[in-house]
Amino acid sequence: MTFVYRNSNTGQVVEVADRDPWLDMLDNWQIISGPSAPADDESGPAPAGPARPSEHDNKAAWVAHAVSRGMPEADAKSLSKAALIEEFGEESNGED
Repeated sequence: MTFVYRNSNTGQVVEVADRDPWLDMLDNWQIISGPSAPADDESGPAPAGPARPSEHDNKAAWVAHAVSRGMPEADAKSLSKAALIEEFGEESNGED
């Protein structure tokens, strides 16, 4: 499984095969999807799951969100960004 990081300053989302120590060290990068962190991990608690992405975020952010909501990763990747927004976009306050 891959790790998905989001830059809180720019909204950029990147997927990497393994945890990236460099991104873990930077305050503006957060893991938004990935396997559970081991208990002895020093980076802090694992996030509960990614928040609903903005409609301006890229497809990778929406795939990560769909996976966190229970959709298989392969299925989420096969859908368009618009389809992911249609399926998972109404769970917030509707401001986007």
